[in-house]
Amino acid sequence: MPRSFPLPADPSAPRPVAPAALPGPARRRGLLAAGTVALLLATGCAAPPSGDAHAGPGEPAGTPAAPAPSAGSAGTPSPTATAEAAALRGAVEVLPGDGALEHNPVEPVLVHAGPEPLSGVVLRPAAGGAPVAGELAEGGSRWTSTEGLAFDTAYVLEWTTGTGGGTSTFSTVSAAHEVDVRLNVAEGQVYGTGQVLELRFSEPVVHREAVERAVVVEGGGGHAGAFRWYDERTVRYRPAERWDPHTEVRVRVELLGLDVGHGMIGNADVHRSFTVGAEHYAQVDNRTKTLTAWVDGEVVGTFPVTLGNPDWPSTTGKKVIMEQAPSYLFKASSLDLAPGDPHWYETFWASNVSRLTASGEFVHEALPSAQPVLGTANVSHGCIGMSPEGAEFVHDVFRPGDVVEVLHTGYPQADPDDGYGDWNIPFEHYADESWHGDW
Repeated sequence: MPRSFPLPADPSAPRPVAPAALPGPARRRGLLAAGTVALLLATGCAAPPSGDAHAGPGEPAGTPAAPAPSAGSAGTPSPTATAEAAALRGAVEVLPGDGALEHNPVEPVLVHAGPEPLSGVVLRPAAGGAPVAGELAEGGSRWTSTEGLAFDTAYVLEWTTGTGGGTSTFSTVSAAHEVDVRLNVAEGQVYGTGQVLELRFSEPVVHREAVERAVVVEGGGGHAGAFRWYDERTVRYRPAERWDPHTEVRVRVELLGLDVGHGMIGNADVHRSFTVGAEHYAQVDNRTKTLTAWVDGEVVGTFPVTLGNPDWPSTTGKKVIMEQAPSYLFKASSLDLAPGDPHWYETFWASNVSRLTASGEFVHEALPSAQPVLGTANVSHGCIGMSPEGAEFVHDVFRPGDVVEVLHTGYPQADPDDGYGDWNIPFEHYADESWHGDW
């Protein structure tokens, strides 16, 4: 299964509607906190020793920061208290107020009567449509909406009493203030034990602790987990140990109605479940120039390989298979190589490709010209070249989420966000974004 990347929102798609029930005041962080199919990235093998990235061929928290004051918090009257105070003054009070903008659609609409009880309340979209469900308290003192509202929608609120009535209008969170999230795992798919969960938000996240609390992950062996933020829109989650094989992982991101900062509001919850398959692990040792494969703890094969040459050495460390393809076009131009450069190569279709880094390290079948040196010399541009049967074995048996570890090339690790190098970070340092390893 190819890796999923964020996609722009489809303007023609129906907008999500908030459910009637409000999110709980505190979300339990998952014991284990994590699609649209994406194409393989561009062509090539690995970044040169200078560390310049290039395109290759081809889903423990700190002390939470104090949240922004919410309705009903100290010093801020709740909507109910405000409306009741107005009612005592003899006026009908509505919340949100007349002309209000950017109303969070998960928050209820309230109408409090003055001395004269309410006899009827109707809330409906200004453009027409069915009324929003609501409940009138006994005696007509208060009306509360019991159904979630739509995003980016204008509403008209009308109420009547025994001798009169009134009207007000407001609108909900506009499209410019909506936030969605993309997970890198697809519903019902099978992944390896090293699959790292990545969430990419459409807007910058300020309230990181609130977002982390909104993520609940269950299953996978019950290991403790932690978050690591790679930028203001991207956070990953991994358990302390790799997922237990042959288990199910359930991920919930309770984003609907959540303010992630600067008034940006989550527009939908995201729920995914996936299966962890057999434990596949491969170790590539430059000293012996072999790849040894394990399945559920048993060695199932050893294959000769060629690694990156001295000018284009292979990075070391634990790498996670990101995506696979039976064939893909490799172009020297993706490495900024032109004819006449000593490292230039003819464009070719690589067979049985398994991507290890975003910058272009792969396991794949070596060219016929490299087959004679498998197990004895390094001639690639950073990739792991294999025999036809070896590359086919990795492609057919291994899957996205499986770990391939490279040893003893004398070169540092790939940056952890150049693919999923998260397993190279000791778990006790995982949540510390300032911690730097051998990369």
